[in-house]
Amino acid sequence: MFTNGPVVGDRSSVRLAFFGLIVTAMGVVPAYSQTSASASDGTASRNGALDEIIVTAQRRSENLQDVPIAVSAVTASTLATTGVSATTDIPQIVPSVQFTRSGASGLFFVRGVGTTNGSGGEEGANAVYVDGVYMADLSQTVNNFNNIERVEVLKGPQGTLFGRNATGGLIHVITREPGDQSTLDVDLGYGNYGTVTGRAYVAGPIAEGVAMDLALTKTYQDRGWGENPTLNRKNKIQNFQGVRSKLALRPSSSVKFVLAGDWYENEDNLTLGYRIARGTVNAGGATPPPGQWDTTLNDYPLTRQKIWGVSLTGEVDLGFATLTSLSAYRKTRNHSDFDVDGGPAPLLRIAFVSGLKSFQQEVRLASNNNEPLAWQVGGFYLHSEATNDSRFTGALFAPSGIRGQHILGNLETDSYAVFGEATYSLTPTTQLTGGIRYTKDERHLIGSQQLMLPNGTEIFSGSATVPSGRPLAQPGRQDTTLSYDAFTWRIALRQEITRDISVYASANKGFKSGSFSLQNPLNDAYLPQSIMAYEIGVKSELFDRKLRLNVSAFHYDIDDYQVRSAATVKVDGAELEFEAAPSQGLRIFGGVTWLDSRYGKFGGPDAVLQAPITYPNANSSANPLQRTRCVANGTRDPGVVGTGPLTGGFTTCFGDVSGLQTMNAPEFVASVGASYTTEVGDSGTLRFTGLYNYNSGYVFEPDNRVDQDGYSLVNGSIEYRPVENFGIELWGRNLGNTKYAVQKISTSNIAVTEVVGAPRTYGVNLKIDF
Repeated sequence: MFTNGPVVGDRSSVRLAFFGLIVTAMGVVPAYSQTSASASDGTASRNGALDEIIVTAQRRSENLQDVPIAVSAVTASTLATTGVSATTDIPQIVPSVQFTRSGASGLFFVRGVGTTNGSGGEEGANAVYVDGVYMADLSQTVNNFNNIERVEVLKGPQGTLFGRNATGGLIHVITREPGDQSTLDVDLGYGNYGTVTGRAYVAGPIAEGVAMDLALTKTYQDRGWGENPTLNRKNKIQNFQGVRSKLALRPSSSVKFVLAGDWYENEDNLTLGYRIARGTVNAGGATPPPGQWDTTLNDYPLTRQKIWGVSLTGEVDLGFATLTSLSAYRKTRNHSDFDVDGGPAPLLRIAFVSGLKSFQQEVRLASNNNEPLAWQVGGFYLHSEATNDSRFTGALFAPSGIRGQHILGNLETDSYAVFGEATYSLTPTTQLTGGIRYTKDERHLIGSQQLMLPNGTEIFSGSATVPSGRPLAQPGRQDTTLSYDAFTWRIALRQEITRDISVYASANKGFKSGSFSLQNPLNDAYLPQSIMAYEIGVKSELFDRKLRLNVSAFHYDIDDYQVRSAATVKVDGAELEFEAAPSQGLRIFGGVTWLDSRYGKFGGPDAVLQAPITYPNANSSANPLQRTRCVANGTRDPGVVGTGPLTGGFTTCFGDVSGLQTMNAPEFVASVGASYTTEVGDSGTLRFTGLYNYNSGYVFEPDNRVDQDGYSLVNGSIEYRPVENFGIELWGRNLGNTKYAVQKISTSNIAVTEVVGAPRTYGVNLKIDF
């Protein structure tokens, strides 16, 4: 553990202070007469009431408050004013979400449920969609916002309509669609570390019934956050550029087609510029550099990504129902090269090229009449091909007389699903929702592991079986298939208490298919993960829609949690989200998530697989030459284990971690933000925005040894518009310069390395919009 920037006090005082803010916000809300709102972006309308937020959490447009699902809907204006400009920043505004990166891959955790496997071919436990298109590769989940209409975070397993591996939840990015009105938005910025940003969005009609848009994004960073004295180079740099476009055709009032395409290119070492974690020593005897964002790597780390895709969505109104077809093709290529040990000695280096090609087709038929019965049925097909070509080299292999290892893997997936869901009004105020989905996944793996000899030749070597004893195609090479299928379902009951207050209860079954790791292609497949989730909640709009307050409590039972395919997990939690418009121009919003997420059973005498438990190597007061020895239950032999100074690296034991906290599942997370806009002169406005986020801390590995203490983040901005169409904004993020780890990992008994979040950044933006 290490100390972070600002002192945030003990957890109980932080919680009391945050709940005090909520009570204060509720107390200052006056009782105005209710007036209808015309917009739907979630901001306060001109009459002072909160506007209605329309979401598509159930694959149809509905008021956020009418959906019996815990949903956080973040609008484009909220993203812009709070400084949340990428998927990596979502946790700062949605407390139930945690995010980390493993190389090029983005790993989301929702309510403590996620995956730590970021290798090629892994899809993650929380599905990410963009305009209904499933992102089948984890590197596609890392994105900068530009033409976003809103982001919806659906919490809990989505076992029916969004059933693709969504055992923890779902993040759906909905982008703007061109229409009859012409639009131009331009945002040019400059920030510290020599960061230049440019964004532009233009949209409008180009012919009768035809409209088109174009969104451009560019970020160039000239200086890194930290230094690398070993190579005399900067560390922590990102350059990103992308384009996205939609062509909307409306040949008649009942038919619409939208052709969309996007292309992104990214080059960075934000998450590959590993540094030795504070308080540890690597196997080469190296200690952490003094600067929090510095590293002493002997190889320059870099990941280079190219991502593109196209999709065609068609909608036909048949009168009694709407038929929707969505076809999409996406391709990703990632080339990463990084030094794993974190220090100046060439102990272990990994270079790999990975990629994924995917095609998906979905067809849905949804009723147009929602009373008393709303229904929809559909089918989904996904074909993907993931590849990985990795080379492991370094002094670690020298004692074995080899140069390293060469790993090749190819994983093809075919997934088929049919689903249906219906909502029936038992009474005018009572709705019952039920849904079911059948999913079948077929996978084919071809993988190999070869030894790289000093003379440049490669040979197959190793066992003739996988760990479970099943024969390989040949030593060092696996060619095998697997098939899993499952029924998942959902049932929810919603009851209106008044026009503005409703309660709901739900039970959901989720499923994530088993698969193979392309970084370990000679291993057995990991087992499917299943989750049973129970939830109750209250949704309310109070004080003539001046306050929106939603509360939920939930319990999860997870089997074969895909950490090592052997864990059961139990999660208990509660959430509160609020949004208030106490007066004209003032908006206050925030949320709280409490979690108790622990391994129900992981390791122990009766377990098939044991949990990894790591211990730093240290000198022994009895005999410095004796090595650490692990005993059966994962504890250390006190007569052998060193108690003196750390000697470097660590030893991995295997034992029982039942009852310990799961990874990336902080006990308490809270955020609160406020935005105040006032008129200046005859036509000008001045807006002040602040966002505060508190995280109680989390662990990175099953044994809970590698962790991150509690910390706080503060963002702020001031925007002045002398006229409606032009503005200048001063902004700052992580204003307290808090130092916190977004990733720590124990690698090959060599080192515990860490990736540290962004330091204080600030800058100025010029905005033009028409």
